[in-house]
Amino acid sequence: MSAQRRRIRVIVVDDEAAARDGVVRLASADPELEVVASCSNGRQAIEAIRLHAPDLVLLDIQMPQMDGFEVVGALDLAELPVIVFITAFDQFAIRAFEVHAVDYILKPFDDDRFRAAMNRAKHMVRNADAGRFAEQVSALLATRSHGDALPSIEHTASAGENRVGPLTRLVVKSGGRITLLRVDEIDWIEAADYCVRIHSRGRSYMIRESMSALEARLTPERFSRVHRSAIVNLDRVYEIQSSFHGEHVIILRDGTKLLMNRSRRARLEALLSQRL
Repeated sequence: MSAQRRRIRVIVVDDEAAARDGVVRLASADPELEVVASCSNGRQAIEAIRLHAPDLVLLDIQMPQMDGFEVVGALDLAELPVIVFITAFDQFAIRAFEVHAVDYILKPFDDDRFRAAMNRAKHMVRNADAGRFAEQVSALLATRSHGDALPSIEHTASAGENRVGPLTRLVVKSGGRITLLRVDEIDWIEAADYCVRIHSRGRSYMIRESMSALEARLTPERFSRVHRSAIVNLDRVYEIQSSFHGEHVIILRDGTKLLMNRSRRARLEALLSQRL
């Protein structure tokens, strides 16, 4: 990169802290990018975009209160930067994005996919294509307002699945291999930076997806979040113990011990009692 070349100013928006921090790290590793702000919700994003006038925004779609589409819709076209959506939408929704040449990163994504999206975004910024991009985003929003082709997040599947309803399996890619993991085989899930680690029958699998996004796709009658960094399969819970410090410990059937927030105990006990 030429010493005279200005770095591209980036804002990262994701309501999940671990996922947000992970994207910030990936973007910061690119010498052509400069992360000027990170936001945890849509309203913060709008304020940051108006304050910092970024060239590029990495914008999560699934956020409470104000989703990524609503953030874009709240901005004037004149202030709209190039946007790369971060999404858990399935292939049908992605086709709707592609029709309007709006880039996306599908969760879970790998470093190569992230770099490819950044290369495309950088090309658009460097070649002053932001105006054309704004027109394409406007067309996308118009399509969405007419109810075309964009399913709700609650009914999306992992990449490659065409399904409506609760998540029944996960596609795990590791070391050049693809594993189809049944959801009912999961023992527990832990946050791991901007990924999650799935524990199942003595093995673990990494998936690049936030805890909140995965939690939203799991059946709530079977899985419960017991800590900000842990989700358990209720069928695996053996015992709940109180610790000396007022915290609680969950013991799974394989002997695994997990901390549980006190505020979550009542809900967990109610869910467990329903399964008796």
